[in-house]
Amino acid sequence: MIAAFLLPFPFRGYRAPYLWVYYRLLSSIDEEILFILGKDYLTEPEHWKRQGRWEMKAQSQARLGFRIPAPTAVSGHRYRFLADELFTLLMSEAGDNPIAAFRRLLTERIHFLEEAFERVFSESETDEVEAILTWCNCPSLNEVAAARGIPVMHLEMGPLRWPSYRPTAYLDFSGVNGNTEAEARYQQSGFDIGDWSRAALWDFFYTGDSMPERSNQYDLGVALQVEDDSNLVAFGHGFDNQALLAHVLLRYPEDKALVRAHPGSLFGLKENSYRVDASADSIAFIRQCKRILTVNSSVGLEAVLSQIPVKVLGDCSYRFVVEATDEAEQLSRLAFYLFAYLVPQDLIYDPAYLRFRLNKPAEAEIMERHFVAYGARPGTFPATP
Repeated sequence: MIAAFLLPFPFRGYRAPYLWVYYRLLSSIDEEILFILGKDYLTEPEHWKRQGRWEMKAQSQARLGFRIPAPTAVSGHRYRFLADELFTLLMSEAGDNPIAAFRRLLTERIHFLEEAFERVFSESETDEVEAILTWCNCPSLNEVAAARGIPVMHLEMGPLRWPSYRPTAYLDFSGVNGNTEAEARYQQSGFDIGDWSRAALWDFFYTGDSMPERSNQYDLGVALQVEDDSNLVAFGHGFDNQALLAHVLLRYPEDKALVRAHPGSLFGLKENSYRVDASADSIAFIRQCKRILTVNSSVGLEAVLSQIPVKVLGDCSYRFVVEATDEAEQLSRLAFYLFAYLVPQDLIYDPAYLRFRLNKPAEAEIMERHFVAYGARPGTFPATP
């Protein structure tokens, strides 16, 4: 049996924060799942519709590949609930600051949370649980799972997304966004890029319309992020959007800078010594800039793929790609990251693929599986020993 931990606490101000993931798992996995979550996830969809939740919109469901579940789909699974009192205690110990509480859950072991997970697994047939899926880092969960010999698979939507790119996802046994296994896997792989060029990588993954011409009219492109994004909250090395903008003003005062807010930001930017980007998408933004600076936005990975220099201030899975000291090494790291580390998005909802990864296949086997999922011709993937 596969278990799934879905964050139960409303750190961002709204309940059932991974509601769409819950619905996607119900829509995609035709076997019993042990869900570890909050009771809010089982709220009738009509309630969420009345609240105007984005998950209820048809375009959201089409984009993310889920449907609103019937009652029979919900009842066909096992459930273990984490009590609201845990959130109350987290908030109390964080001075009632929800983002500070969120950061703590993402980065620290918390004794009372570990006790709650222990109760969950003592109530369950632990021997039946093959793996735990999670969409966020949670050291408390990892500690309890490790003590019981249960692998934790960290999943998330990847940096390349439809409609501009082949849709990708993360699957990592160490962490997501931060504390990942990406670099270690590359170093151990003996990866050989073969004849792949950066242009070929771009052509393989890019699915959008014709590219805008590179203008290089700005010395520096600054990619901001959603303010409560777990990447920024937990793995920004102390940087947030405000700190990043101050960093730009102090370190690059002579540069002509273009700043792009995240489309999901709650705040509007005012022009200062920099210009505010109004591009239709991140690709158009990148193509105007000579280089990109970010804390750990996925825009940085897009820029690397476009052969635009990138500086990353925080922790992220692709940082080891950016830090390569020469072009050939960066290209090799990038190809491994794209073909072996990133996963075709639909596969993270496929129990057969999840069990394939639990069996620790060789990197060449992983890449071949990915190429087949992308619909590519077998034998075209780079080689590993």
